[in-house]
Formats: sequence, structure tokens, C-alpha cells
Amino acid sequence: MRRNRIIDVFPMLLFLIFTLSALGIVTFSVQIYRNIVERAEGRFDTETAAAYLSEKFRNHDQEGSIDVTEFMGNKAILIDETIKEVPHVTYIYVSDGYLRELFSDKEGIGSCTASDGNEILPMASMNVERISDRLVKLEFTDTEGRKEETYLSIKSKKSRQTSEGDSENAESGGDKP
Repeated sequence: MRRNRIIDVFPMLLFLIFTLSALGIVTFSVQIYRNIVERAEGRFDTETAAAYLSEKFRNHDQEGSIDVTEFMGNKAILIDETIKEVPHVTYIYVSDGYLRELFSDKEGIGSCTASDGNEILPMASMNVERISDRLVKLEFTDTEGRKEETYLSIKSKKSRQTSEGDSENAESGGDKP
């Protein structure tokens, strides 16, 4: 009789051990997933800011159109462009806890304040440093104190005039056929 009880209890004990092991593995996996998601969310603002400025550099990569400057006491990226023969400027900077972008014609920029820029992302600070004529270092610090550093290059060179009067990029290294 005693032997039958052990045989009856053994499968239930084995099932209990299996269930507790599976529950432990699932709990451990959930914790790992939660940590990965927290890390990814933590870097979202700084990585997005770096990607945003990288795209701005690509879209405005012309000789002399991108510069590092100060705007209302904040380190800023300055983008000069002409739209329909009217000179415009874009300042990208951090002010009042946000990465901001201010776009204006050059005549109207004098009446703007730092808080007039559109809020892009929450951001504690942005340090901008021109490393060379073609390389800019950006360091973002988000509101949680996490930092992201990126380097952006300006690829364009001065345009030169060809004998036919067409503007040609000096990087191409050859004449038009």
C-alpha cells in the first residue's frame, strides 16, 4: 500500500517541479525583456535628435549653408537657405528643456526669442562643436541625464563654373561630356 502512494505522488511532484521551473524561466525572460525595452526607450530622445539633425545636414548640404553658432545664449546649428529669392535661416538649439527649431526670414529673426522655436523633443542640453570645416560634433543630454554623441560631416564643396556656364560640383572631378 505504501508503495502505491509514492507512485501516485511522484507524477504530481514531477509536474510541480516542471511548472515551477517554467514559471521561473518566464519570469526571468520578462525581466530581461523589460530591461531591454527600458534601455531602448531611454535612448529614444537622444538618438532621434541625432537622426533629426543628420537628416537636416543631408537636406542642406551646400557650401556655406550649415554653421555652428550661438542663438540667444544657446549653442545652435544655423542653416542658411534662399527660398524664392528671400534669404531664410533655421536655428536648431536647446532651450527651456526642448530641442527646438526656429525658421524665419533673415529680416524677421531679430524679433524672435528662444522660446519661439518649435519644440521637437524634450532635451536637457545640446553641445555643438565644429571639429573641422567639414565635421561637426553633437552631444545631446536628455532629461534623464543620458548622453548621445554623434559626428556629422558636410560633404559638399564649392561649386565651380564650367566653360559652358553650368555650375558643377568640384567633387565630381571631371568636366561634363
